[in-house]
Amino acid sequence: MAVDNWLEDIKVVIFDMDGTLYQEDTYMERYIRYLLEGTAHEADTETAVGMGKALRSGEQVFGFGHFYHLQDDLLVIRLEDGLARGYAWDGSSVPVRKKVYKFESIPAADLLHIGDPWGIVAMFSRKYKLPETKLAEAFDRVRKEMLAAPYRFEIHGGLMQAIEQLGVEKKVLMTNTHSESGAEFLNFMQIRHVFDEIYCGAGKPAGLETYLVSLLRQGYKEHEILSVGDNPWNDLHPVKRIGGRTCFISPYPSHDPETWDLRLATLDELERLMRAIAERQMKEEIDDGTDSAEGNLQEVQG
Repeated sequence: MAVDNWLEDIKVVIFDMDGTLYQEDTYMERYIRYLLEGTAHEADTETAVGMGKALRSGEQVFGFGHFYHLQDDLLVIRLEDGLARGYAWDGSSVPVRKKVYKFESIPAADLLHIGDPWGIVAMFSRKYKLPETKLAEAFDRVRKEMLAAPYRFEIHGGLMQAIEQLGVEKKVLMTNTHSESGAEFLNFMQIRHVFDEIYCGAGKPAGLETYLVSLLRQGYKEHEILSVGDNPWNDLHPVKRIGGRTCFISPYPSHDPETWDLRLATLDELERLMRAIAERQMKEEIDDGTDSAEGNLQEVQG
């Protein structure tokens, strides 16, 4: 099925929230500082902040799309056939403890995927063996800041409107953010009412896999499902595995080798995609290329 023909088949769109419905990353430095504040590792704060920024920007060989292995304290790059390459924190290559890493079966307690800036801070929390309560406190603190001056993030009004006007059968929001903060962010963006189903604390990727099973049982076909997210491991891989459609949106470089149906960088592009889907589904036939939906899609892909 050609990429410019599958939009009209979409009946379910699953949205991530953080990094997908808004884009803001100035929180990361504060999040790292709050995490290490008052701990035995506070002296490492500037080093951690610098490394976090380097990982986010793609300046290091290690970055988004890679993993952190807690037991080995290594930054791990997934290769073909379960093989892996390990890196120490100074960037030097080191032998991996095992010849083969079975990535699909390594317990979550041992393996952490680095898919977004939130994951970078979670990695530091694991590296320094901090209690979960410390990470949760830092998380809640920075989340509150993001909704108030001077750190309040900007709402993309055009995207919010395009999602509201999207005429698919199901608009679903799935976020790993806990219910209280998730609800606060949706209320702030004034789009809580837009979604047919909302799942906070969704436990992706496993939670998404379970939800996909329920969709298939309801009679939806794989190619009728589109997932939109900024964290491929959580938001896209489960959908790609069943044959669904995927849209990766992120302004950052990613080392994930998978190919997605669409690769976007900005919220403007995502808005155009939403409008293209809505307009395509209003037409029984696609004309010779003069319709606005075709223009929207070409802008997204361009």
